Amino acid sequence: MGANKKTIVNVVCSLMVLVTNIIINFWMSPFIVENIGVEANGFVTLANNFVTYAQLIVTALNSMACRFIAISYVKKDYKKANLFYNSVFWGNLIIVAILIIPAIYLIARLEHIADVPENIMMDVKCLFGFVFFNFFITTGLPNWDCGTYVTNRLDRTYLPQMLAAVIRCLFLVSLLVVFSPKVYYVGIAATLMTAINLFAGWYNTHKLTPELRVYIFGKQICSKSAIKELVGSGMWNSISSVGNMLLSGLDLIICNVFLGATKMGILSLSKIIPNYMQQMSISIRNAFAPELTINYAGGNKDAVLKDINRAMKITSIILTIPIAIVITLGKEFFSLWVPTQDAKLLQILSILAILGYMFTSGTQILYNVFSTVNKVKPNAIAMVSSGAVSVLITTLLIKFTDLGIYAVAGVSTFVNLVRNMTFMLPVTAKYLGYKWNKFFPQVINTVISSVLLLVIYHFIHKILPSGSWFSLIISAGVLGLIGLIINIILMLNKTERKFLFDKFDRKLHISKFIHRGK
Repeated sequence: MGANKKTIVNVVCSLMVLVTNIIINFWMSPFIVENIGVEANGFVTLANNFVTYAQLIVTALNSMACRFIAISYVKKDYKKANLFYNSVFWGNLIIVAILIIPAIYLIARLEHIADVPENIMMDVKCLFGFVFFNFFITTGLPNWDCGTYVTNRLDRTYLPQMLAAVIRCLFLVSLLVVFSPKVYYVGIAATLMTAINLFAGWYNTHKLTPELRVYIFGKQICSKSAIKELVGSGMWNSISSVGNMLLSGLDLIICNVFLGATKMGILSLSKIIPNYMQQMSISIRNAFAPELTINYAGGNKDAVLKDINRAMKITSIILTIPIAIVITLGKEFFSLWVPTQDAKLLQILSILAILGYMFTSGTQILYNVFSTVNKVKPNAIAMVSSGAVSVLITTLLIKFTDLGIYAVAGVSTFVNLVRNMTFMLPVTAKYLGYKWNKFFPQVINTVISSVLLLVIYHFIHKILPSGSWFSLIISAGVLGLIGLIINIILMLNKTERKFLFDKFDRKLHISKFIHRGK
C-alpha cells in the first residue's frame, strides 16, 4: 500500500470505529441503566474517572513513545528504537508497581471514600477491581501500539477495536440477560475487549516491526537518558491534558457548584454530541499522525506540507458536515432523544460547544505538529493558560451576569478558538519553517464551507420529513450526502476531484453507466 492509500484507509477505519462505538453506546446506555439501575451505572463513570486521573501520570512517559520509536525506526536505527521501546516498557512496570498500592487501598476503603449503597458495595468494588486491572495490564505490557504507528498501518489497530467493541456489547448483553444483573459485568466485558485489543497489538507489532523486542537481560534493557527524554517531552502532554480538563472537563463541576444539579444535568445532555464531535476530530487527526512523523523523520519538508494540506482538506470536508447537520437538526434530535427536556435549549448549548469547529475543522491536523517536531512545551503552557482563563471568565460571568448556563457552555469554546487563532496556527507554521499566516487560508475555506452548508441545509430541511427517528435518519443522510458533494466541489481542485472520481469509477464503474445512458 502506498503512503497516501494507507492514510486514507486509516481515516476510514478510524471513522468506522467511532461510528460503531457511538451506535453501541447510544443503544447500550439505556439498556444498562434499565438492568442495573441509574445509581449503579453512575459508578461505572466514577471508576473510569479514577483511571483517567491515573493516566495523567502514565501520559508523561507514553505519549511521546511512538514518536521517538518511529523517528529512530524510520532512520533504521533499530538499536535506539529498541532502547526507547524497552525503556517505556520497564518505566511503565515501575509506574504500575507504584500505583497498584493506592489502587488496592482505594478499593478496600471505597465505602469511606464514596457514598456507595450497602446492597451493591461488593459489586461496585468488583467493578473498580476490573477497571483498574484493565488499566494496569494495558500499561504494564509492552507498547504494542507502536507497531502499527511506525508502519502507518493504524487500520490493523482500528478493525480489531471495532470487532472488540461489538463482542463486548454482545457479551455484556448476554451476561445481563442470562444471569442476575450486576454492575461488575461491565468491568468483565471491558476486560474481554482489552484482551482482544492487546492480542491484536502484540500480533501487529511482531508482524510489522519484528526488530522491536523486549530485552529481559543485556545493555538494551533500559536507559535513564531515554526515559528522561521521553518524560521531558511527555510530561508536557500531561500538562496539556490538565489544560484540556480546565477548558471543558470542569464545565459540569462549575455548573453543579454555581447553578445546581438540574442545570448540570441539562449541560451534560447537551455535551453528548459535542463530545462525539471532539472524538471524531481526534480520530481523524490521529489517523494522519504516523505519515506526518515518518516524513518528518526522513527530512522531507515538501512531503510534510503535502501531508498537512491533504489532511486539512479531508478534515474540513468531513467535520463541517456533521456540524451543519447538528445545527440544523439538533432540536429535532433532542426532542426525540429526551422528550421531557427543553430541546431548543439543548440545541443552543450544543451549538455553543461546537461553534469553534466552524473555524478550525480544517486545521485540526496542526495539533500533531507539536508532537512531530517535539515542541510540546509551548502548547502545554498555552493549554493550561487558556484553561485557567476560561475557568476565571466563566466564574465571573456566572456571578455578575445573567448568562448562567450559556456562559458555561460558550466561554470555553470562545477561549479555545482565540488560542487556536493567536497561537496554534502561527506557531505551528513557524515550527515548520513558514510564514505565520501560512494556514489561515484554510480557516477562511472552512468558514465559507460551514456558512454555505448552513444556508443550503436551512432551505432543504423544510422539505425533508420530520417527527420520527426514521425521518431524522433519512434527513441526516440526505443532508450529509449533499454536504459531501458541495464540500468536494468547494474544497478540492480540479485535479483532486478527477483523482477522486477515477477512484470511485474503478470501484463502481460509474462511467460505464453514464456511457450506456447516452
